[in-house]
Amino acid sequence: MLRLGKSQSNSFRRDAWLEVNLSNLEFNIEYLHQEFKKPLIPVIKADAYGHGANVLAELMDSYDFVFAYAVASIDEALNLRELTQKKIMVLGITPLWALENAIASNIDITIADLQTALEANSIASKHKLKAKIHLKIDTGMNRIGFKVSQKSISEIQQIKALESIEIVTAYTHIAAPENDAFIQEQEDLFFEMMKEFDFKLHVASSVSARKCKNQNFDFVRVGIELYGLENPLLKPLLSLYSRISFVKEIKEGESVSYSRTWFAKKDTKIITLPLGYADGVHRVMSNKIKAYYKGKFISQVGTITMDQIMFDLDDVSATAQVGDIVELFGNQISIQAWAQAAGTISYEVATSLNLRLPKTYKR
Repeated sequence: MLRLGKSQSNSFRRDAWLEVNLSNLEFNIEYLHQEFKKPLIPVIKADAYGHGANVLAELMDSYDFVFAYAVASIDEALNLRELTQKKIMVLGITPLWALENAIASNIDITIADLQTALEANSIASKHKLKAKIHLKIDTGMNRIGFKVSQKSISEIQQIKALESIEIVTAYTHIAAPENDAFIQEQEDLFFEMMKEFDFKLHVASSVSARKCKNQNFDFVRVGIELYGLENPLLKPLLSLYSRISFVKEIKEGESVSYSRTWFAKKDTKIITLPLGYADGVHRVMSNKIKAYYKGKFISQVGTITMDQIMFDLDDVSATAQVGDIVELFGNQISIQAWAQAAGTISYEVATSLNLRLPKTYKR
C-alpha cells in the first residue's frame, strides 16, 4: 500500500487544490519502459514538476527498471534520501562545501570539471568511501559539462584513475529536441568522445531519445512525459480544482478587477475562486483562460489577482452556489492550454503550481 510522504497529505483546509492521479503515473512509466526497453531515470526535480516528489518516488520504488532518480540540487536529494534506497543523482552542480554531505549520504553527484572530481576524491578517501559520480559532457547545451575536446578526454582519464571515485555513468543533454539535425550533431559528438571509455551512458530525455539514431545508450531520463505532458499517448497526472467562494451579479458595462481590463457586455453573473498568481496562476493569463463548470466552459475575466480569480458565467440567471467545484484544468481543459495562454511551456506552469496549493492523491 502506498504511504504518503511526510510533507504530503490528503487533509487540507483550502478551497483550491491540486489532484494527482497515481494510476496515470503507473500507466506512463510502464508505457515508457515498454517503449524504450531500457532502465529509466525518472526526473523528479522541482518536487516532481509540482506533482510531489516524495509520493511519486514511493510508488516508483517498486519498479525494478527504475535505475535512479534525478534531481536538481543536493537539498532535493537529501530530502528524497529519507524515503528511498535507490540511486539519487544530482543533475546540477553540487558546491564544494556540500560535497562531504553528498558523499556521506550516498548521493550521486554530477561532475563537470576536474577540480571538483579531485576534491570529491579527497573527501571520499578521508572517510574511506567511494564518491559516486556522473560525468556531464557538454555537446552543445553550453550550460555545464566537459566540452568535447582532447583536453577533456585527458581530464576524464585522470578522474577514472582516482581510487575513491566510482564513475556510474557519463551523459549529455540535448539542447533542441525539435531540431533533428542538431540532435544528430550532439549525438555524434557524445559517442565519438565516449568511444575512449567503457562507461554506462544516457543521452537524452524520452522526447529526444526517440530521435537518436545511435541507440547504444543504457538509460533514458524521463521527465515531462512521465507526468503525461507533451505526449498525447500518455495520461496527465495533474488536475487543478477550486470551490466557488463568492457569486455576484453585475450589470452591462461594469468592469471586473484591477485596472478595469474587462467589461461586461450584458448583465451577467460572476463567480470568484480563492486562488491567484501567488498560487502560480500567472497574471499574464488574465482574460485568456477558461474553466469547466456544470458541463460548460466559462471564461476568466478581469486581472488575475494575488489570491482570487473571477470567471463569467455569461448568464445572469445561471445557478451557481458557494462551495460548488470548478475544474481549472484536468479532464476537460489541458495544462497545455494554460501554457499557451501564458506564452510558455507546460513545465513552467506545472512547477509554478507548487507554492500554496495542497495536493490530494487518487488511484
